[in-house]
Amino acid sequence: MIDWIQTNIPPWVWITLVVHFAILGTVAYLILLERKVASWVQDRLGPNRVGPYGLLQPIADGLKFILKEDYRPKHVDKILFTLAPAIMIIVIILSIAVLPWGGIKQSTRKLSIPTGTDIRAAALKQLPAGVTLIEPEGGWKEIDHTNPGTNLEGEVQPRMSIVEVTYRWDFQSTNLNIGVLFILAVLSLAIYGVVLGGWSSNNKYAFLGALRATAQMISYEIPLGLSVLTIVVLYGSLDLNVMIDKQAHYWGGWLPAWNVFTQPLAFFMFLICIHAEANRAPFDLAEAEQELVGGYHTEYSAMRFALFFLGEYAGMITTSVVCVALFFGGWHFPGLAGTVDPHSPSVTDSLIVCLLRSVVIFTKTLVIIFVFMWTRWSLPRFRFDQLMHLAWRALIPISLAILFMTALVIYFAGPHSWAFMHEGRIDGKMAVIFFIANIILLAIIMIVSRMLPAAPDTNKRMRIPGSRFNPVTPVTAATAS
Repeated sequence: MIDWIQTNIPPWVWITLVVHFAILGTVAYLILLERKVASWVQDRLGPNRVGPYGLLQPIADGLKFILKEDYRPKHVDKILFTLAPAIMIIVIILSIAVLPWGGIKQSTRKLSIPTGTDIRAAALKQLPAGVTLIEPEGGWKEIDHTNPGTNLEGEVQPRMSIVEVTYRWDFQSTNLNIGVLFILAVLSLAIYGVVLGGWSSNNKYAFLGALRATAQMISYEIPLGLSVLTIVVLYGSLDLNVMIDKQAHYWGGWLPAWNVFTQPLAFFMFLICIHAEANRAPFDLAEAEQELVGGYHTEYSAMRFALFFLGEYAGMITTSVVCVALFFGGWHFPGLAGTVDPHSPSVTDSLIVCLLRSVVIFTKTLVIIFVFMWTRWSLPRFRFDQLMHLAWRALIPISLAILFMTALVIYFAGPHSWAFMHEGRIDGKMAVIFFIANIILLAIIMIVSRMLPAAPDTNKRMRIPGSRFNPVTPVTAATAS
């Protein structure tokens, strides 16, 4: 039975089931964490009645949404009204599929292969789909054999060679060599759920929220893509596993070679942009309660309403995992680098190490998510014109400058680094150059920002024709008194 499972059910099936149920379960408890962080910031207790320490509060919230009346106004577009929240959650589930978790697992099995046949082709038929065979330097050799015999029907069986086969498989649902590009492309589709939700509601507040979300997504995807492109230029790959593998070493024997130390400005650009892409405060203009009564989901209730928030929190997990992979070494942690392949620390022959790596990357992800929540309850919401000015007048030019700086450092310092030229890794000397270049670029940005003309003043007083307060407004009257 075990052999049948190993042969017919690929490892990625089990990983997919565990990852998706784990992330969806985590989403429920992120809502509890959000409320606990809010209470911590506001110096109160938060949920503490349902279960010990409020741990069953997510279950109570879920039951509330399930049992609540699923109200749908008469004036909405019925199909699109239901399709919008479904698009949100489906898009997020698709993006989860390519997230890296535990590196590469190497396994060895003894296989019975008919003597004289192509060993590679015969072995691939007996191994799970999606594995990569590792051919020994001297080729595969027979370690044992079985003599020909006859079966119960009297048919002569061929001579079977016993061959030891080594193969590798990725400890994730699926591995794409354009993984980070796939995630960004798929997550950008989530805006369709917001737009359709606002349009189909036939509500002016919901439609305004959808328009805001569209403008925000278009604006902040540019610096987001440029900050990712900075790391892509650094390693010459769009594969998240390759990016993690190149960070799995140390400078000076003690400092992790994570990109957050070589590209701190790109990290802050990425962190700001994923806040905006997730519509999280202070970038939650699409659902500003004080202005839009909830925004694009004003008309929603029950599980349709819940799916929007489940999609938001699941999107936070996805972007946080990408952030950890790009800037915090992914699963890299002391003692978890594999020793099977000296050129690839991500390869290990221990399943326990793969599981521990998943715990490490998930823990780092929770730290990034905590920053999301900390920011929400610490900073006030932007005004919409400020939101646009931040993207077009600040983040996009700065991201372009960071990308240009990275290209210059690689062009001038790269050829002098043996590790970079031969292994694609950033050594200690090159890391210092990158860090100094970031400091110089930050100083240039601060100087140039003082020299640029100020943004238009949107707070100036305006005369309103026909107003009973012209030329005196309540504000000027109160100031005069």
